[in-house]
Amino acid sequence: MLTKTRQEEILKLLENRGSVTLQELKDYLNTSESTIRRDLNTLDAQGKLVKVFGGAVAADNMNVRDEQVARRKEKNLEEKRKIARYAATLIQNDDFVYLDAGTTTGCMLDYIQENTTAVFVTNAPSHAEKLARKGVEVILIGGRLKQSTEAVVGEEACSQMRKFNFSLGFMGSNGISERAGFSTPDPDEAMVKRCAMERIHRCFVLCDHTKFYKVSPATFANLEDGVVLTDKVPAGAFQEMPNVVEIEDTEDRE
Repeated sequence: MLTKTRQEEILKLLENRGSVTLQELKDYLNTSESTIRRDLNTLDAQGKLVKVFGGAVAADNMNVRDEQVARRKEKNLEEKRKIARYAATLIQNDDFVYLDAGTTTGCMLDYIQENTTAVFVTNAPSHAEKLARKGVEVILIGGRLKQSTEAVVGEEACSQMRKFNFSLGFMGSNGISERAGFSTPDPDEAMVKRCAMERIHRCFVLCDHTKFYKVSPATFANLEDGVVLTDKVPAGAFQEMPNVVEIEDTEDRE
């Protein structure tokens, strides 16, 4: 196969899947790993894809920076509410709940009952404030406040997290990929997410359909580490995964 043709096939595969591994490309193109690596280096230099450890992602599927919360709040709001509304129904009165910072987890606050006796722990001051206003018992994790995501991050936050054992937890993620798992742009934020997930008995990751086949620099968990709740499962391998759950439409009674 000619080099140009092979590289066009790589880009077509990325267009359909969002991310690919070296092994997948070797099998698909029936060529050597060294040849694939040269192709990826060339395409990366041309800005047509982003080469990452063990493979590549589509150029527009690599998210390397956090977006301000104010901008993210209104994006895919209907989808976020659909996911959040369902997620809130999973909370029982005797649960000890971890609620991650993020706009989708933030939407859950509108659906958490004021009379719940569940106890919440969060690394998001805005989440803690809204829960407190509802009269719900809440513990705020301390540490460095990251302005762009309004999340408390860093080793101090992890140190406090290790004191707890959560019966239930709800996480956010910037990207979901077969190869990279759950990822986020900031290593410090990834560290806190990883610490939290290690302490959660039943963990749910709330992601709308736009997060699939997206990769950020810092992976904080593997796909099997949590149940994904989403508004729509995209075509491809995710449809065959039992821990990726598409939420059925329900009437919004806000």
